[in-house]
Amino acid sequence: MSDPTPLLFALYEQASVGCGGAPSLWTHPADERLAINSLSYWTNLARVADQAHLDLMFFGDVLGFYDVFGANADAAMKWAVEAPANDPLMIIPALAAVTENLAFGVTVSTSYEHPFSHARRFSTLDHLTNGRVGWNIVTSYLSSAARNFGLEQMIKHDDRYERAEEFLDVVYKLWEGSWANDAVVADKSTPLYARGDRIRPINHSGAHYRVAGPHLTAPSPQRTPLLIQAGWSGRGRTFAAKHAEMIFTAKSNPHEIRQGLEDIWAQAQARGRSAEDVKSLTVLRIVTAKTQIEAQRKYDALQSNYHLQAQLVSYAGDTGIDISRYADGDPLSTHTEGMTSYVMHPDGSGKPLTAGDVKQRFANVTRGTDLILVGTPQQVAERIEEHARISGTSGYMLNPLISPGSLEDFVEWVVPELQRRGLYRTEPHRGTLRSRLRADGRDHLPDSAYGASFRFGK
Repeated sequence: MSDPTPLLFALYEQASVGCGGAPSLWTHPADERLAINSLSYWTNLARVADQAHLDLMFFGDVLGFYDVFGANADAAMKWAVEAPANDPLMIIPALAAVTENLAFGVTVSTSYEHPFSHARRFSTLDHLTNGRVGWNIVTSYLSSAARNFGLEQMIKHDDRYERAEEFLDVVYKLWEGSWANDAVVADKSTPLYARGDRIRPINHSGAHYRVAGPHLTAPSPQRTPLLIQAGWSGRGRTFAAKHAEMIFTAKSNPHEIRQGLEDIWAQAQARGRSAEDVKSLTVLRIVTAKTQIEAQRKYDALQSNYHLQAQLVSYAGDTGIDISRYADGDPLSTHTEGMTSYVMHPDGSGKPLTAGDVKQRFANVTRGTDLILVGTPQQVAERIEEHARISGTSGYMLNPLISPGSLEDFVEWVVPELQRRGLYRTEPHRGTLRSRLRADGRDHLPDSAYGASFRFGK
């Protein structure tokens, strides 16, 4: 039998007091998220993650308040549900400066950014991090975000993906097709910085965007940042199969994860890509201690600081359904532009959940269908190993229940046990983020990638 391959591990974060996993747990006495406005809070997290050889520190983000529950933002502000939300793009360069190998992923919406400024911003980040950056492509689901950007209502689900497709075409043209590989000479003696005949405008004219170009930034180490995506709907999977190099899933059932991944891999292969080109991370929460009794005590302390209303505020924002208006026996509406998969019953019946189902699902800190492991380091590592074997996931996204405690517990207790099993690397990954995930070690998109079709000279 061959030796096991180390799994990928990432840390999920948001630049907000109420992080997305269980937003009310900032009330826990050991949690330090009230310090999110302090740079030292973030540099401490990044250093711990870097020294522990985590692969990625990932930032989720939102562009509006969770104001669906009760038709206002009062409860969201009470519980700090993914709020207040600072800009994670402003934090990453500072963290790159104090870490050596940790990579960074960040969420940016295609619905409310412009592709020209977005492309420049990520090229700059890719330069400053020496290629340690990935972009989580989202289309956004909050109606409050739409209003913040001057829209009367949110763009419909499938229309958001159509807009995203054109957005991707534009940034590919800028990142891959605007500057030739030999455009930059940077010769002081000539003097010649760049050859104008090897830099070209893109002259994009589409349904949503008109961009002349050329790209304003010289080619960065990866050119196109590593492309990350989390959509699990049918349209989301199709988008992932075309573009994504890493996908996230918040499911817990390993067989369901395997089925979804195999669907995406098959679609990717139909496009001429390899299944190996699409890595995956499964959201994971861990409560661990030296003994089972101590781990259970930690869990009980979490539960005593967990508040259902905060979770229902989060659910209402995610789905666009004001659950406060439903009696427990009422089935939820399936007419939503939010996260439709969160509304349907997990048994595959095609029936929507009732409000009571949702309240029962979120009655405790386990947060419904998400994967949470409570136990000793040995128990946690064993379950990770078994889950990965069945699901086929490439690794796990640690969603901290308290910060920095959840990360520190993982590093102190679980990492050594995973290393003993060959499931966690003992040396850091180096190089660009893309090169670490590819067997060929390439910094740039592979030739089979859709974005590669836009390269200079194609």
